[in-house]
Amino acid sequence: MRSVLISLVLLTAACGAQLEDNGVAPDASGGGGGGGGGGGVDAAIDAPVTAACSQRVVFLNFDGVTLTRGTSDATQNRASWLQAASSTAPAYRAASATRAADILAITTGVRAQLASIGVMVTATRPTTGQYVMIAFGGTMQQVASFYGSAVNELDCTDTQKNDVAWISDGVTPNQRVINFAVGAVGFGLGLTGTTVPTDCMCGWANQCASVNTAACTLTENIPRDPAATQVCAGLTTQSETTAFSTAFCQ
Repeated sequence: MRSVLISLVLLTAACGAQLEDNGVAPDASGGGGGGGGGGGVDAAIDAPVTAACSQRVVFLNFDGVTLTRGTSDATQNRASWLQAASSTAPAYRAASATRAADILAITTGVRAQLASIGVMVTATRPTTGQYVMIAFGGTMQQVASFYGSAVNELDCTDTQKNDVAWISDGVTPNQRVINFAVGAVGFGLGLTGTTVPTDCMCGWANQCASVNTAACTLTENIPRDPAATQVCAGLTTQSETTAFSTAFCQ
């Protein structure tokens, strides 16, 4: 994501990461979260969507969630990057007059960017199966994140299937939020920072300045940035579309 660095949040087997800002500016990267159901989301946003893949689902939580610190598990609302025993992410842009339109744009955008792979994206918490959860809303202080804009945990072997990520409601514009969301999912699959500005992993734990006015892309056989602050040992390239397909479709 943008020129934010993704850095280590907790010294765990899977490293917590973020987009740089060092937790100071409202657009710095930060923590992640679980979520409640999609009751506050307009029906048009969560209308049935046909998706080819059902091994895992992406759950976009805009309605707020209380998190506890522990091994990341979306089904249990646990996040390993949490800087407190527990915290609460409020509903996304709850006081904004454009909240409904923003949520629709973000949900539609994430679906569109993952549609060619067949990944199912929902704004209602799944009741069964594996799912990655991205909580939207609040600030780093409210969520007990070390960073201010977005965060997930680097999982080089994709050991934890039910990842938890968080994106601040201070991140704008909506396209940037969408790109952050795709990158956050990728980071949890073991994809690391790249130096191509249009790539979805640009800015994840490195100095890459991403393009946030257009949809980011997932690239096959792209070099990993060896200068990133979080890397996967022994890996110099990554096939991003394949990683998503393997995780969500097989």
